Parts: sequence; structure tokens; C-alpha cells
Amino acid sequence: MKKIPAVLHLDIDAFFAAVEVQLNPGLRGKPVIVGGLGHERGVVCTASYEARRFGVHSGMALRTARNRCPQAVFLRGRHRLYCQISEKFFACLRRFSPQVEEVSIDEAYVDLSGSRYLSPSLIERAEAVKAAAERETGLAISAGLASSRLGAKLASEAAKPGGFCRLEDEEEFIASLAVDRIPGVGPQTAFILQGLGVSRVSDLQRRYPSLWKKIFAGHDDSRQPLGERRAAKSPSFSRETTFPSDISDRELIAAHLAYLTDRLAVHLATEQLFAGRLEVKVRFSDFSTFGKRTALPFPTFAHAELFRAVAALLPGLLERKRLPLRLVGVKVEDLSQERDILPFFSLRGESLTRGLADVKERYGFSAILTGRERLLEDLYPMEREGLVLKTASLTK
Repeated sequence: MKKIPAVLHLDIDAFFAAVEVQLNPGLRGKPVIVGGLGHERGVVCTASYEARRFGVHSGMALRTARNRCPQAVFLRGRHRLYCQISEKFFACLRRFSPQVEEVSIDEAYVDLSGSRYLSPSLIERAEAVKAAAERETGLAISAGLASSRLGAKLASEAAKPGGFCRLEDEEEFIASLAVDRIPGVGPQTAFILQGLGVSRVSDLQRRYPSLWKKIFAGHDDSRQPLGERRAAKSPSFSRETTFPSDISDRELIAAHLAYLTDRLAVHLATEQLFAGRLEVKVRFSDFSTFGKRTALPFPTFAHAELFRAVAALLPGLLERKRLPLRLVGVKVEDLSQERDILPFFSLRGESLTRGLADVKERYGFSAILTGRERLLEDLYPMEREGLVLKTASLTK
């Protein structure tokens, strides 16, 4: 039985850059790069389509982007504003369906199967969702409609920028694609497949069916409509930053991690989520990157408990190489909205974090910082919403 094309994927085009152009129409038609200034260390968060024509893309070093597109307008970005617009985006989508899966700050899947009788057709329903989201954000959005998450994602990619694509024959469409178009197939995997004489998905399906199943096993679940998925992936949140210059001072490194952990703790408290696992990431001056994770004693959002885990992981990571660091990051995983059992000791840390989150929401993030975090005041400008770091991650 053929599946109903009821999975809608929406992606705000060049999100951060588009917001900056919206706020400053004088940037329209110019290459815009958000993530930092061209001479700074760090990476590109978002590049406008005008900048992408010069080979600039997300994750590229800012200095490389400047070399490729010296005429670009480089901006550090306004992350709080981006989050506010993102909240409008997701709130709009939830008015059309209770089943909305947030993929990132500017990307989502919407299951329209339960609302197929509210419009003459699912295509019109999908177009209405896209139009409403564009009205409320003021931004162009690419959308794809298919019977699976993978198909909907590929359809919205085909619709960029700002278009709408509905897959008539999803299997045929996917089979016709180059293998590097499939999410999760990076340059190295694509290179290996090219060496095997495989350039398109149809080649892989025909010549190496077992390899096809192995490589794309992660998409098996995603090929089902959202309402039929057996289990949702565990969400995670992370914050990371690149230093203005390499750092060897362990107290200063810990200060950065304390601040990033503080931002995560406040976010968790605001969202009423408990973290069950934590990971610390470091990148040395030679660009080698290491991470180490640990399960927390009990699921929590308390800043003190989260940073205690960070402090325990950090020494082992620093011993990996006798080199200064250029980047650190913290990620919380295994998030849940409730706990099966409460910890057998005081929850004062959570009460304190919740209270601090309320104060920061009312008076700004900078209203209260720990003494360790204030070691960073000489390195970064301080605004109401916190320290202006070079590259503050907003990964969901």
C-alpha cells in the first residue's frame, strides 16, 4: 500500500543571514556571513546565498571565508534574537499539527496526517503551513512534502531557495540522486563509493544492496511518517566557543566551560528538562579534537552538578596533548521531562538554578555570574544578555 505523503519538512533559508538582511535592508543582494568578523578565529554560522556563490559554507573558518569572499559583510550575530524568531516559527507550526519535530533552530518536520481532512488536499495544507510560517517570521522558507522524513528533507533541499516541492514518486526520486546528496554521506564515504563505481543511489541499490542497507540503516526509522515512528531520538543541547587566541591557563579554560555550562543549565531549567549525560569537547591548537562523556549521578539541570561533571572530565582531556586549546564545548544529552526517582539528597542546587534562571530572564543573563565566570570579563564585551563570545553554538 502506497504511503500518504504527509510528512512536511521546513527549513528557513540562510536563517541568521536572512534575519540580518531583514533588519538591515541595505544588506540585500550583498554577501553576508554570520559568525564573526573576517579577521577573527572561529567558523561561519550561516552564509547568504550571495556568499555561497564564492564557495563559502557553514563550518568554514572565518579567515578562509574572507579569502574566498573579501567583499562580504561579516557579522557576529544576535543569537537571542534568532532564538526569539525560532520560537515564533515552531509556535506557528504547532498550530497546524501537534506532531512537530524540531531538528535545529531553523528546521522542523511536521506530520500532517491527522489534518488531511481540514483542507481540500495535503498539498494545500502544506502550502498553508509554509505561507503562515513565512508571514510570521518574515523570512523565506523551503519546504518539501513526502511520505517519509528522508524524502521530505530531500524535497525541501530541491526546493531551495524559498520553494515548495512535493515528491510524486519518492523511491524513484531518491534512486536518481547522487549518493552524496543523502544526509549522513560525507565526502570520504562518497569518495569510497565513487571508487566502487557508485555515483547514484540506484547504482548502490542495484550493485551493493547489503551496503545500501548498512550505510542508510539510520534512515530506516526516518522513512516512516512521524506518527508511526517507534522511538524518537534523544535530544541534546550544546554550547561551544572558539577562543580569541589559544589558551593554556587551566583556570581560564575552566572559566569558559563554567560559563557555557551556566548557559546550558539556565536553558534546561527554563525548558523544564533534566540532563542524564554530559560531554566535554576540546580542540587543541593543532586542530586535533577530543571529547569525553559521563553519565550524571542523577538527571538534573543544576549548574553545580553539571559543572562538577565538567571539572571531572577536563583534566583527562587536557592530558591528551601538551598544547594550548583553541576551542571548548559542553553538551548535555539523554534529556527528559521527568525522573523515575529523585536523588537521595538535597535539591537545593536545582532550586538555586531555577531562581537564577528567573532573575536572568527578567534582568538579563549578565545580572548574576559566578566568580569563575567573571574571569572572562577582560576577554569579552559584556552585554545585558551575557558575554559576547566569538562563536557561541546554538546546536539543538
